[in-house]
Amino acid sequence: MKKIFQYLPDAIKTVARTSRANIPWTKIGGQRRWVSETYSKFGLEERRRIFLSIARFHHINRPVPGYYFEFGCNEANTMRMAWDSFHYLFDRQYVGFDSFAGLPAITEIDKQEIWEKGKLAYDEQLFINQVISNGMPREKLITVKGFYEDTLTDELAAKFVPQKASVVYIDCDLYTSTVPILKWIPQFLQVGTVIVFDDWNCFKGDPSRGERRAWHEFSKEHSDIGFEPFVSTGEAQSFICIRVG
Repeated sequence: MKKIFQYLPDAIKTVARTSRANIPWTKIGGQRRWVSETYSKFGLEERRRIFLSIARFHHINRPVPGYYFEFGCNEANTMRMAWDSFHYLFDRQYVGFDSFAGLPAITEIDKQEIWEKGKLAYDEQLFINQVISNGMPREKLITVKGFYEDTLTDELAAKFVPQKASVVYIDCDLYTSTVPILKWIPQFLQVGTVIVFDDWNCFKGDPSRGERRAWHEFSKEHSDIGFEPFVSTGEAQSFICIRVG
């Protein structure tokens, strides 16, 4: 059969592969079903657990007013989940920071096979459309377009202060992208702010790389700001701010 299959027209091969993938009892069909119904669903539920844990923590310890800041927006999945998890309990402004041009040039410290410049690019207007189609009023959403080292300025901060942040969600994978975020964010921290690192275990959990390294350096530099570990998953790690300098 394999010899016959290789001589079939490409169009027929494509139809045959697709049909086989949709048959549950074939190996490829079983794999596709497992990825969809078990593996992907698990990842989604792990992330939802973080957001609902934050919602419950803030509701129990209210008030913790302030912005929802998200660094690294991609396909709007996380922003939509944040809205779904928070808006029934809290009246918040949602701010998405992203280059919308994908990853920056990858420097030596962040080199990894899966990363390359421009990967994870997503159109800003498409992101906005995805979020508001999920129910968020347009006036509740702010986007800040550009690479963090260029956009996270004192001038930008002046547009947001004096209000603080209730949640800071960092989903930018790279050490070089995380550093400018952590340099800019202290002015928005308050007791009760939750910081989430979505890619905490990127680089195989190596503490000398990625978000872990940036956080270690930040914590050492800002010993006057106190944190306690909060919800952790196989991918993410969160912290509660318990003291500000």
